[in-house]
Amino acid sequence: MPEIIKISLKTRTDKSYDIVLGNNILSNLGQAVKKLKCGNSIFIITDKNVARFYLKKTITALKKGGFSDVGKVIIPAGEVQKNFKTYLKILNALYEFDKNQQKKVILLTLGGGVVGDLGGFVASSYRRGVNYIQVPTTLLGLVDCGLGGKTAFNFREAKNLIGAFWQPKMVYMDTAVLNTLPLRELKCGLAEAIKYGVIKDSSLFSFFEKNMRKLLNYDKTALNKMIPVCAGIKAKITSADERDDKDIRIILNYGHTLGHAIEAATNYKKFHHGEAVGIGMVLAAKLAVKLGCLCSCEATRIESLIRKAGLPVSAKGIEPKKILASMKRDKKFVSGVNRFVLPISIGKVKIVENIPEDIIANILTN
Repeated sequence: MPEIIKISLKTRTDKSYDIVLGNNILSNLGQAVKKLKCGNSIFIITDKNVARFYLKKTITALKKGGFSDVGKVIIPAGEVQKNFKTYLKILNALYEFDKNQQKKVILLTLGGGVVGDLGGFVASSYRRGVNYIQVPTTLLGLVDCGLGGKTAFNFREAKNLIGAFWQPKMVYMDTAVLNTLPLRELKCGLAEAIKYGVIKDSSLFSFFEKNMRKLLNYDKTALNKMIPVCAGIKAKITSADERDDKDIRIILNYGHTLGHAIEAATNYKKFHHGEAVGIGMVLAAKLAVKLGCLCSCEATRIESLIRKAGLPVSAKGIEPKKILASMKRDKKFVSGVNRFVLPISIGKVKIVENIPEDIIANILTN
């Protein structure tokens, strides 16, 4: 039986939804969607890598659930595709599918973070908002970016600058998709998973220290133990702060201020998202030590674990001034003042504002 994790979002309207989590449950996707009663036509957004393994299976599952009208668009894979041009490509394909019929369409994002973010934003903007369902196919999607309703694409030098909060009707997670996930992408997902240990759960952090080799070997027991814990932490935080305006959800940005800047400074070509976040977490821990927030032994534990996960730990070779320039475009800046999520111990973080640029530059240089 799949595990159900609830995200409760009851503000002016009820936007609550379920995370359905299980192993080898993709064949039951159509029946799960049918129970939602939120549309009768489905339009799938996926990328070339994922389509090769899961598009046919997904369409079969949807038809088995009673959906005869299923359309699709396949985009190239990679962060460099997360832009306005790809957004328009998806919109055009959706329009052709829907043209002159005004279908009650459900968008279904089948893929990792790029597909989920772009597809979610299409759902938020097409006809002023249509229903959508997330079906993550990466570890990063299962533990982080497939949850929470943030949708966006990159614009000019800024990461996720154009976007909206738009909640899915359901997130459907089949952990069996990890069987086809390349090791580099598995490591990227582990970076975001480690983040939860640092910001909220010291026992989860210890679990990673003891089980990293198993996780890197795709051990099903270890993965199936870790994924619901991470998803549960994300669900609890986003339920408390849906729109990131209560200084609760911001802790999820640990490692992301410098991580996003590193991605942008290298034109999204040198590092994958999880790799950049891993570097950002190490740098943020060093910054915390420099400011007297964190003891050096805890920073060493963070860096050692990220190394153990096979992730990069430095931005060596990238000019600090490029990273600092990209950082200033970060959405978390308020009136030109930087905001960092810094660890004060394993399992606890705090928000620190207005850190002098020369201190940040020193951390980047050394």
